[in-house]
Amino acid sequence: AVEDKGEPRRRGYLQVNVTVQDINDNPPVFSQTLYQARVPEDAPVGASVLQVAAADADEGDGAGGGEGAGSLPFEVDPESGVIRIRERLDYETRQQYSLTVQAVDRGVPALTSLVIFVNDINDHPPVFGQSVYRVNISEEVPLGSYVRGLSATDRDSGLNGGTAGHAAGTSISSGLDRETASQVVLNISARDQGVQPKFSYAQLVVTILDVNDNKPRFSQPEGYQVSLAENSPSGTELLVLSATDGDLGDNGTVPVGPSSVTPRRFFRLDPVSGKLSTISQLDREEQAHFSLQVLATDLGSPPLSSIARVNVSLLDVNDNSPVFYPVQYFAHIQENEPAGTYVTTVSATDPDLGPNGTVKYSISAGDTSRFQVHGQTGVITTKIALDREEKTAYQLQIVATDGGHLQSQNQAIVTITVLDTQDNPPVFSQGTYSFVVFENVALGYHVGTVFASTMDLNTNISYLITTGDQRGVFAINRVTGQITTASIIDREEQAFYQLKVVASGGAITGDAMVNITVKDLNDNSPHFIHAVESVNVVENWKAGHTIFQAKALDPDEGVNGVVLYSLKQNPKGLFSISEQTGAISLTGPLDINAGSYQVEILASDMGVPQLSSNFILTVSVHDVNDNPPVFDQLSYEITILESEPVNSRFFKVQASDKDSGVNGEIAYSIIEGNTGDAFGIFPDGQLYIKSELDRELQERYVLLVVASDRAVEPLNATVNVTVILEDVNDNRPLFNSTNYVFYFEEEQRGGSYVGKINAVDKDFGPNGEVRYSFEHMQPDFELNTVTGEIRSTHQFDREALMRQRGAAVFSLTVIATDQGLPKPLKDQATVQIYMKDINDNAPKFLKDLYQATISELAANLTQVLRVSASDVDEGVNGLIHYSVIKGNEEKQFAIDSSTGQVTLVGKLDHEATASYSLVIQAVDAGAVSLSSTCMLSIDVLDENDNSPSFPKSTLLVDVLENMRVGELVSSVTATDSDSGDNADLHYSITGTNNHGTFSISPNTGSIFLAKKLDFETQSLYKLNITAKDQGRPPRSSTMSVVIHVRDFNDNPPNFPPGDIFKSIVENVPVGSPVISVTAHDPDADINGQLTYAIIQQMPRGNHFRIDEVRGTIFTNAEIDREFANLFELTVKATDQAVPVESRRFALKNVTILVTDQNDNVPVFISQNALAADPSVVIGSILTTIIAADPDEGANGEVEYEIVNGDTETFIVDRYSGDLRVASALVPSQLIYNLIVSATDLGPERRKSTTEMTIILQGLDGPVFTQPKYITILKEGEPIGTNVISIEAASPRGSEAQVEYYIVSVLEALIAGILEFCVLSHFSNC
Repeated sequence: AVEDKGEPRRRGYLQVNVTVQDINDNPPVFSQTLYQARVPEDAPVGASVLQVAAADADEGDGAGGGEGAGSLPFEVDPESGVIRIRERLDYETRQQYSLTVQAVDRGVPALTSLVIFVNDINDHPPVFGQSVYRVNISEEVPLGSYVRGLSATDRDSGLNGGTAGHAAGTSISSGLDRETASQVVLNISARDQGVQPKFSYAQLVVTILDVNDNKPRFSQPEGYQVSLAENSPSGTELLVLSATDGDLGDNGTVPVGPSSVTPRRFFRLDPVSGKLSTISQLDREEQAHFSLQVLATDLGSPPLSSIARVNVSLLDVNDNSPVFYPVQYFAHIQENEPAGTYVTTVSATDPDLGPNGTVKYSISAGDTSRFQVHGQTGVITTKIALDREEKTAYQLQIVATDGGHLQSQNQAIVTITVLDTQDNPPVFSQGTYSFVVFENVALGYHVGTVFASTMDLNTNISYLITTGDQRGVFAINRVTGQITTASIIDREEQAFYQLKVVASGGAITGDAMVNITVKDLNDNSPHFIHAVESVNVVENWKAGHTIFQAKALDPDEGVNGVVLYSLKQNPKGLFSISEQTGAISLTGPLDINAGSYQVEILASDMGVPQLSSNFILTVSVHDVNDNPPVFDQLSYEITILESEPVNSRFFKVQASDKDSGVNGEIAYSIIEGNTGDAFGIFPDGQLYIKSELDRELQERYVLLVVASDRAVEPLNATVNVTVILEDVNDNRPLFNSTNYVFYFEEEQRGGSYVGKINAVDKDFGPNGEVRYSFEHMQPDFELNTVTGEIRSTHQFDREALMRQRGAAVFSLTVIATDQGLPKPLKDQATVQIYMKDINDNAPKFLKDLYQATISELAANLTQVLRVSASDVDEGVNGLIHYSVIKGNEEKQFAIDSSTGQVTLVGKLDHEATASYSLVIQAVDAGAVSLSSTCMLSIDVLDENDNSPSFPKSTLLVDVLENMRVGELVSSVTATDSDSGDNADLHYSITGTNNHGTFSISPNTGSIFLAKKLDFETQSLYKLNITAKDQGRPPRSSTMSVVIHVRDFNDNPPNFPPGDIFKSIVENVPVGSPVISVTAHDPDADINGQLTYAIIQQMPRGNHFRIDEVRGTIFTNAEIDREFANLFELTVKATDQAVPVESRRFALKNVTILVTDQNDNVPVFISQNALAADPSVVIGSILTTIIAADPDEGANGEVEYEIVNGDTETFIVDRYSGDLRVASALVPSQLIYNLIVSATDLGPERRKSTTEMTIILQGLDGPVFTQPKYITILKEGEPIGTNVISIEAASPRGSEAQVEYYIVSVLEALIAGILEFCVLSHFSNC
């Protein structure tokens, strides 16, 4: 330590190490003189065997080790003394190793011995004597027959080699069939008895020998179906028949194909090629199908044969045109038939098939506007109604075309005749006929002929006169239409006839007018009205005075009816007559003394012959009247009682005439004022009552009375006679009605006007004054005696009257009396006073509340209840109308407005509405209506009319398969709109319950699990759940409950039992499929979805991969049998359940055997140089040449040969590779060079060569500068890297060239050390 002087003081330190250097004054000393150890032969390279320890009191470096002679599979760690395995051990090659280990410091080394025993492990599989065994047996050998024995050996010892010397025999366990498998390859395994036994495999290839046990077999034993177009040329190939026979040799030889074919008339079979062809053209229409039998026979002994059937179907060719049969068609059709009326059907046939034989019809010629033909059926129909009168016949040409567009060569001719119907009314030749006939023609006289015709055929027209001949003057021939007279025609009776003649052609008629003019004949003489006439004339009438007008009538017409007058007798020519008019006049004065004249008048017509008649006119001559009558008063007024009797004379008028004779004779008459012809007058002027008088009808008459003399030219005078009628009480008062009816509104106050009666008395004065009175005293009414007014005495209530009297009417008798004397007259009438109702009472229901029940299933129009209201008012005031004013919004009920009957008009549903409360109103019909209401309560009785209803038809339920028994699965609920028992639902499972897997609560509909589920056994359940009500009869409905069992991952994947073995050839391309391993997981979806993985490969590496989905194992690297001839894979199949922790898996061992290919050439592993003692004895083995070929079997067996060099001096053993001296070595030669080849025994023999240098040892050879060279080499250095340089010096000096050879290599893998033994020698140069 060092310390300064400062404050504070600080120190520093320095450590000094003194090393005492050792000198090598102590040799190493092992702790044991002999070490022993045991190691299993499968101990890995690098494993420690034991540790030797040597102590050296000195310090520093100094330990190393090695084996005294040869190369041993062990190495020693020079520092730790740990003995490690440098190479793999093999008990079967060597069981014990003796090693000498030296401990070396820089001084004297120390030695110790080490014995290592190798323990056998089961590292060798049994080995068959052959990898492939072959044997031939007949396919018909019986079951249990011995086939072949096999044996395998095992290089291991003890139980590990337990199969050595044991043989296995094979026998037939099932029937053989060479045709199914001509060769059976059996994989035979041999297993030793080790704790972890090993296997080896051999193949037994069993070749099965054939016997003739198979018939020839056609390629289609079930038969051949061949199609051939008809009309194909002869020689057309149908098919080539071939028959095979699974047997071998003659047994399987069918030398010439099928040997025969039947029928032979149409077909030919080539016996060599088996070609089946036609001999001639075939017609499908003659024969459409052929069935051929073909025979094939093998050459076995005895021969076997088989028959095949060839069905030949001819395909149709459109080689036939449609053919009509018949060609001519005749049809009839009534005219006026509607469009679409059937006419006829044409038919054409085409023997071809399909479209080629499908016939389509069309009209090629003819009236296509009136006819049409159905393209498929050939039915001809009309397009419009036909008219025979337009055209009587039609002709159509029909063509038939098949689907191949071939047309019929001959067309069908269809002749259609239109039959007549009476559709045309007879038509007259003229619309109006005019005939002329003379009167008085004979009966049956031909007047004229009418003619009608019709376009219809075979129509018998008949004629008939329908109007215009009421007297039956004419007749008409029904057939000919000839009109004749049926009675005498008299023009004077009827000069013109207009007849309507009807022509009938069956049900249809036509008519025409026939005008007949009757021509006149002069068949009537002029006719005077009277045969004798007389006329009075006055003597002083002058000439030209017309005294008479003669009139004769002639009904004839024209000149026949023109009347000319003449005087046939004209006394003294005093008279003349107008020829045209017949007026007779005087030609001169007449003599009164003559008294009278007789004049004969002749009337003649102008007809031919002329007809005439006459009459006598007496002309009386009278004196001149020159004084008119004169009344004695200017006027008269008379009063008489109206009661004077008829025919009573009551007054006489008086007139005088100064003339004499008739001119002075006076006659009286009443010419005016005699209403009702009440009066008459006698010739003497006496007035009388001609009819009953009534002053009340007329009280005054003013009669104009005329007084006339009786002269030829009379004179007259007039006077007014006034007749006044005096009244008498002859009329009683008369009521204007015998029964008065008055309507008096109730509730009016007393004194109200009721009505008025009225009586009339036609008399005058007091006789006509009327007074009114009641027959009986009336307390309710008063009557005005003068006016006749009736008034009430108090207020009335009609309804009270009805209650009291049973009627609201008063019946009174009233009397009307006049004031006449001596006794007044009277009349009586009945007065009925009806109390006129006013609407003062509202309708009143019998009940305020009505109750009714009705079934909800009641039919429409079912009567529910009748409500009744009364209204004491009458008439419209008491007329009640019923209506529902509330509660019938659904319009379920209707009420009869008149009767109050409530009726069901809708459909009831208790479930929708269980009751109705209807407010019913009764309204009277008064002007101001009154109303009242009642309540009708209708209970809708429930019927079991509703089935239970589930909300859905199907219920989907998911359950886990691990659900516990008794756990609720789901619940179903149905509703029933009914009530009571009708809605009391019970649930049941009515079908597909899978033996009681589920149960259901009958009351709640809850579904429970009754038995444990297993998704893998059944994953879907479909239950029919029925809900039934308790109605009578009960109703039910069913729903489906679909229960999906969701998988629970309760099943691990499962591989098929047994080990999986697969052989592959080495060097297959990377990615080649090897084998597929599949596991099955009965779970569903991802629980059963498997992925595959290889979790272990032995030997380790990544030589194989697996398709994780399909489980196919592929090679993933180059497969080299020399690296490993057997791979053991562990395949893991895992399901994909979620969560990952629930996933289940299965493991499967897959053993892949790698078979050898000769893919390796022998490789020399021994050194190519060696040092030999020149004095070595002939025959001595100098070395063993070793070439390794990792291939198997013959591919890896090596033969050696010296192919070049000193073959006289050295020989090599062909099989062992031992190099021997064949002749004495020449020391002076120093070096011998040989070319040695190593060739394997594979099918394609592979060879390699090496140069072998033999150096003879000498005393003056080169000397290495060091006895031992040590260098360090990093692993992984590339080939060609310099490792170390060694040097040997030549005693001869530097001129001598030195050559170096590696003569041995010792690998100490444990320590990572390579030891080379290097030999140097002088070259010859």
